[in-house]
Amino acid sequence: MTIPRFSIVIPTRERPSTLEYTLASCLVQDGDFEVVVSDNCSGPATRELVERLADARVRYIRTPELLAMTDSLEFAVSHARGEYVVVQGDDDGLLRHALPVIDGIIRVTGASLLRWDSAVYNWPDLRNIHFWPNSLLVPLTQRLTGHALHVLDSQDMMRAAANGHASYSDLPVIYNAAVHRDLLDQLRVRTGRVFKTRTPDVYVAFALVALVDRYHSLRAPLSICGRSGDSTGVARHFSKKGSPIDEKFRQLNAAAGLQLHPWVPDLPPIMSAVADAFLWAKSELFPDDASVTLDRQLMVKNCLREMEIDTADEWREAQASCRSALADAPDLLCWFNREFGGMDFAALPRPNRAHHWRRYSVDHLHLEATTFGVRDIDAAADLCERLLGYKKDGLNFRLEDVGHSDSLSELQEKEAVIQRLYGACTDLQDQLQEKETVIQGLQKQLQEKNTGTVARKVARKLRWRRE
Repeated sequence: MTIPRFSIVIPTRERPSTLEYTLASCLVQDGDFEVVVSDNCSGPATRELVERLADARVRYIRTPELLAMTDSLEFAVSHARGEYVVVQGDDDGLLRHALPVIDGIIRVTGASLLRWDSAVYNWPDLRNIHFWPNSLLVPLTQRLTGHALHVLDSQDMMRAAANGHASYSDLPVIYNAAVHRDLLDQLRVRTGRVFKTRTPDVYVAFALVALVDRYHSLRAPLSICGRSGDSTGVARHFSKKGSPIDEKFRQLNAAAGLQLHPWVPDLPPIMSAVADAFLWAKSELFPDDASVTLDRQLMVKNCLREMEIDTADEWREAQASCRSALADAPDLLCWFNREFGGMDFAALPRPNRAHHWRRYSVDHLHLEATTFGVRDIDAAADLCERLLGYKKDGLNFRLEDVGHSDSLSELQEKEAVIQRLYGACTDLQDQLQEKETVIQGLQKQLQEKNTGTVARKVARKLRWRRE
């Protein structure tokens, strides 16, 4: 049996309406690849979709029972035959140039672990206050000399991502990475399996990076991260607890014995999930490495800063969750009670939930996809090609050895601070605008009152003269 160069693995569960377009974006790729559709015990529609395609490159497999996301990913990737494995969610997609560029970088660098940037597409059925439905965010990362291909220090990036100084997506999260199968085999030997924890994509990013001294990172988009109405990530991190998707996610994890790390508060923000993934990866693969640790105080601050707390009951629940996570460390618990324990709900800063639609900036385009006739992720991939032309014109990259923490991670930390300051300034600007609107309204009312007063005086004078 010939081993394909790439396995594109697509775990799916009851989403044929988005899976159809994810498959379309994969099957137009050039190169030697297979597509593995791993069905997590769905109804017949998923199998029927694959059978209608009648494409020899697509293999359909199905779990014997409904599995938690972590176990579903493990099942899916275990069936990959390719030399390199690429995973896509069933509402994600590959850009037209993806596989040839990945293959070219691997041949030039010999990389066993490569991550890349992603565009972001919000499907039309996405209903969440944080996101515009049917919109496309296109990163603009090309510079005069091409796209940067960084060689990143693993320890520096793990430390930066765990503590929020760099985004977790700067690691090779399984949805924006190509992984040599030898690394996956190493993980199986070291820990018994590839995927663990309630956040398997982030866990495996930390775990894979822990196996190598350095990894490659391309600052150019090769795929599209999709957010649909059934997105587990949106339900977990951008909604309140208790949504049907979140509840099902928790039930399946509980049945699979996947517990939150005891040091991590059970709160919706992404930083909670990142901390959980990091701590389990550390305990499995580098427990004695004192240079790569989690700042638990910073973790709690980051989680609370991202929280949407609308009632006093929600604030008490968040406080209780944080106290439980810090119960093993009396000094941290004293710090929390001093800093947040006496804080009244009314004194909490309110997050600004208004959309800030910026159609373009130095590094992105944000498009209303409906304007361009886009209604699915494959059409979004086609629009990206029309805008960027990477498949037609080629994608140039330059290799940059970034080195240690005195370079990239420090720059990313500074960039994170700048972004927070920028967000704060934007919020202040919005508040000033709102106040200006109120002032204008009051001025108008005053003017109307003054006009009325003058009119009454004139009327009185006229009556006096007539009399």
